[in-house]
Amino acid sequence: MTNQNSTSSISVSHLLDAKPAFSCQLDGKGKAMPLNEQSVPSISQPFWIHLDFAKQETINWINTTHLVPDLIKNELIKSNQISKEIRFESGILVVLKGVNFIPNELPDPIVTFRFYITDNMIISTRHQKIDAIFQLQDNLDKGIGPVDVADWLIQISDLISDQVNLSFNSTHNKIIRLEDLVLNQRIFSYKEIGRVRKQLIVLRRLLSPQRDIFVKISTERISWIDDNDRQRLHDISNQQNHYVSDIDSCLLRLASIMEQINSFLAESTNKRIYLMSLFTIIFTPITFLTSLLGVNLAGIPFSQQEWSFVGLILLLVVICIASAIWLKYKKWW
Repeated sequence: MTNQNSTSSISVSHLLDAKPAFSCQLDGKGKAMPLNEQSVPSISQPFWIHLDFAKQETINWINTTHLVPDLIKNELIKSNQISKEIRFESGILVVLKGVNFIPNELPDPIVTFRFYITDNMIISTRHQKIDAIFQLQDNLDKGIGPVDVADWLIQISDLISDQVNLSFNSTHNKIIRLEDLVLNQRIFSYKEIGRVRKQLIVLRRLLSPQRDIFVKISTERISWIDDNDRQRLHDISNQQNHYVSDIDSCLLRLASIMEQINSFLAESTNKRIYLMSLFTIIFTPITFLTSLLGVNLAGIPFSQQEWSFVGLILLLVVICIASAIWLKYKKWW
């Protein structure tokens, strides 16, 4: 396994052979100089190349370059990844997951971002476009971007966290709207709750491992990360931990909303059954009288006797009394 950290020995043409989606060298003041064939990179300032790992030229470059340790080359181009951090002697590999926040839509798409970072270079890969990267590039254009690799790590982590925050706030607002509907006793489809719940679960699965990653990086003794940078990473971790707690709270609130909806539905069903029972009570005597007066006694035993009609009425009374006693015995009444 070989790795080369000296910027003086890195040719710009070699970097451009990777067909980067974005490439630059940080100037140490918040801006960046784009890399092209005419660029003369500074030895003292780090460079950043951002790659699309779905391109075959990029895959070939990663597999053959001496800038990346052999053990992590596959990690930079593997499609299905979990959030993780791997420490190497020369640098660290970090895999983060984030969201591309889309207003008024759920669920927000999940994106995966991988990067290998040392004291003087950043090699990042992705396939889907990542909003946090565009924001970081915009910060560099405005002169408020990262000044070194540690600052780059903090800013990209912060921007990814901000996107998660936007997604969570949007989801939280939907929960508030659902709670208002429930308070007004308005019934809505479970599909709305399902979409919100799915987004919360996805965000929780995304945030839980990443808060641990930031804690791990902030506690490791890495030469190019000073105490101030460690504190900022620790703050990001605390922020994500706060999001996880809020998500757990929101999941409980959704469960409460579903319980209230079930209670409303049960109450509504009971009211309908009660109303139907009242109609049954009202029409039962009428039904009994019309049925009784419509009895055809011809052909039944004792139909020619004078007491046959009275006997039928007494038989019905006995059946009713026996039914009432049986219901009372079964404690149904």
